[in-house]
Order: sequence, then C-alpha cells, then structure tokens
Amino acid sequence: MPGRFADDRGSSLIEYAMLVLLIALGSLGLVANLGDSTSGSFDTAADAFTTPGAGVDAGLTPQERWDKAKDDYEQAIADAKAEKADALAAAKGDYQAALQVNKTLPKAEKKTANAAAKDVYNTAKQEANDAYKTAVQTAKDAKAAAKAEYQASK
Repeated sequence: MPGRFADDRGSSLIEYAMLVLLIALGSLGLVANLGDSTSGSFDTAADAFTTPGAGVDAGLTPQERWDKAKDDYEQAIADAKAEKADALAAAKGDYQAALQVNKTLPKAEKKTANAAAKDVYNTAKQEANDAYKTAVQTAKDAKAAAKAEYQASK
C-alpha cells in the first residue's frame, strides 16, 4: 500500500548533506583540538624561558644567563618551527582526506564540501602561523631581557 512517504526522491540529497555536515563538524573538532594541542606545545616552549635572575637561572652570572638565553632562543625557534610544520602537515592531511571523501559526493555537493574543507584547512594554517609568531616573539623578548641584564652588569 503506497503511502504519502513512498516517494523517496531527494533522500539521497539529504543523506549527502548530512555526510557533508558530519565531515565539516568532524573537521572543525579536529582543528579545534589541533589548535589546543599546538598552542599548548608553543606555550611549553615559551615557558622554557625564565626571568633572568630567577628560578633555574638564579645561580648563574649575567654572562652565563646571556649565553643560556641565546641557546634557549635557538632551541625555542627550532621547537616552534617543528610544531608549526607538524600542525601544517596534519592540517594538509586532513584536507586531503576530506577531498577524497568529497569525491564520493554528487557534483552539486562537491563544490560546497570542498569549500568547507578548504576553510577548515585555512583556519588550521592560520592558527599554526599565529602560534609560531607568538612563540618567536616570546623567545625574542626573553633573549632581549637577558641581553639587557648582561649589558647592565658590565
């Protein structure tokens, strides 16, 4: 007995729209998680610098603190570059995976799904770049403070 719901035209469109929505939500969740973990790593690298004359550096002379600050700066920059590269590689992998899934969608939905995947990738890329810039600035500030203390002690 055919009812008024016997016609299933358009159901594929709804299924594909739900699939695109799930991919977009999953990608956004991944980007948010990736941003948090990347930010945490950059914060850890930035926290490696101590205020000159305090904490771990308390027993060092100004010259020794300056030498240590230069080494810490180089290490922080290397760590920040590595974290940025990892974050960008993960974002690119997620973007490429989304594009592969999008290939299964009907032509009409592909454009929207690909645009959503590109937006998620660009957001992740921007977050990685911003975190890198923050870590570099923190490292520069710590190095400058150690240099100023060293020069003042001469």
